Amino acid sequence: MKLANLRFRTINIMICVLSALAGLVLLTVLAFITRNVTGLEHDWQEYQQARSDKARLESQITRSLGYGGMIHDFKNLILREDDSLVAEIQRQIGATRSALLRYQNLGLSQEEEMAITGLRQTLSRYEEMVTKVRDMQARGETAGTIDKQVKVDDYLAVGGLNTLRKIAEAEVHNTDDLTDTGAGKARLTANLRRNMGYGAMIHHFKNYVLRGDAIYGQQTDQDIRRLRQTLADYRALGLNQAEQRAIRDIAGVVQSYSDRLAMISRLHASTSGMSSRALDARVKINDTPALAGLESLDHQTTRRINHTSTAVGKTLKLLSSLAPIVNGLALVMILVLISISMWLFARYVLSPIRRLTSTMNTLAEDDVSVVIDGTQRPNEVGQMARALQKFKYNIIESNNYKKRITQLAMHDSLTGLPNRQHFYERINHFLKEVDESGGQLACLMLDIDKFKPINDTHGHAAGDVALKVISERLTKVIRKSDFVARLGGDEFVVLVHNANIQANLGRHGELAQLAQRIIDSIGKPFLYEEYKLEVGCSVGIAIAPQHGQDREQLSHNADMALYAAKNEGRNCAVQFSRHDELGQIVATAKKRREAVSTSSPALKPRN
Repeated sequence: MKLANLRFRTINIMICVLSALAGLVLLTVLAFITRNVTGLEHDWQEYQQARSDKARLESQITRSLGYGGMIHDFKNLILREDDSLVAEIQRQIGATRSALLRYQNLGLSQEEEMAITGLRQTLSRYEEMVTKVRDMQARGETAGTIDKQVKVDDYLAVGGLNTLRKIAEAEVHNTDDLTDTGAGKARLTANLRRNMGYGAMIHHFKNYVLRGDAIYGQQTDQDIRRLRQTLADYRALGLNQAEQRAIRDIAGVVQSYSDRLAMISRLHASTSGMSSRALDARVKINDTPALAGLESLDHQTTRRINHTSTAVGKTLKLLSSLAPIVNGLALVMILVLISISMWLFARYVLSPIRRLTSTMNTLAEDDVSVVIDGTQRPNEVGQMARALQKFKYNIIESNNYKKRITQLAMHDSLTGLPNRQHFYERINHFLKEVDESGGQLACLMLDIDKFKPINDTHGHAAGDVALKVISERLTKVIRKSDFVARLGGDEFVVLVHNANIQANLGRHGELAQLAQRIIDSIGKPFLYEEYKLEVGCSVGIAIAPQHGQDREQLSHNADMALYAAKNEGRNCAVQFSRHDELGQIVATAKKRREAVSTSSPALKPRN
């Protein structure tokens, strides 16, 4: 049986059983935690060690490659021809490779493998280029020429560093929460090194000095903006004295780079012949305060992490002592909750829902007289009752709307008479009765004579007035049992369903009199503005079943009779006959009406 088909009472019992089972599972879990809390503490320490190792190695790689590291010294070697930098670059490359090897021993994902491979390939390229730089300097090449020859594509290394940083950050809890003075400050310190180092500020700044490309100046400016924002975020977390000194020193060096950046732009613009080495000498900056500040922030981060790890260990020990108490409280709470939930569910959910279900069944049968209880309640049952109340109103509105739609779909919008679709339904209904019960059905097709001149002379507004007048007159002249419809334009139809029609077919019969009344009524003049207008009417008559047993045939034969009436001079009625080509004249006011005006056949000015 599907859950959706179960009664609420059955579901309530199932919920209680499941809650009891969940309680037993919880007790089992708590007992397991109590027995294994010592192992959990040991696992936490191992995790902390692994997390610290990856984060520490990633930080070491960033330090060795970036600000004050390999890329910094490599660019300075090109600009300053300082032989002592060669050994320092080799040392930084060796330190980076050692960190990469230790990182690899921690176990790598495929993403980390690709990152380390890219970093190693880039380190090899830089190692090759160090020798090339010294050879070219020995030949007296300029810094700009050397830079072009030893240019290294840093894409793989920058992407690899970003990958290692992302993974390192993912292993630190709450890295996005800057209110955490441990993880938040650690992340910000790492961001400072990243935004100052490889692929960032110092890298772009040195390239701007060497190459003079404005894009490096723009990138350096963006890096400085990020550094200032990071420093502001760090200050917002609160600083001790050591952090205040470190942040102040770093901010001072960053400001120096910002000032020198503006100076480089001016020198590039005013002295295009200045060499890269001369320019570097003009904008040289002492990086020692910033490097010392970064080391100080790293030291503070290490202290905080150790403090946090100690605090977590103490918390785990406390939890191990509280586990039995929590176990007992959980059992009591589960039993109480099960009892309370059963009582509340039965009293305040099942009972109101049963009443609402009964109400919904009543509404489903379109009985909108039912009264809905509980709409004043502020809880979920009240919401359901109010929704049900709205549903009731929607049913009422929908029924009214359906009636309105049916009215619009079955009636002509201008005259209010039934339209062609309504005519089709009614004639099919009458023909079915004729076929099943006998009797006859007369179909009178009407076409308004002299209607087009009214439209042509006075416009469609006058034509609309004429159609409304004709509709009102037709409604008045026919019997209540007859049916009249507007088929479109100036075409109308009248259906006369009468078992005694055969006796009324004579020239003075009831059907002939009806046709005569229609012709006379429509032929009366009517007023439009200052004009007296006049139209006529031609009528074609066909009788079922002798002139047709279905709608198409009967309508066609009535149309044929109407065509004959127009040929007879209009303003007359003609009955269809199978034996007479033109048909038999049933009734006519006149074979032909006199012209009512010499200027217009459909227009008579009012006196």
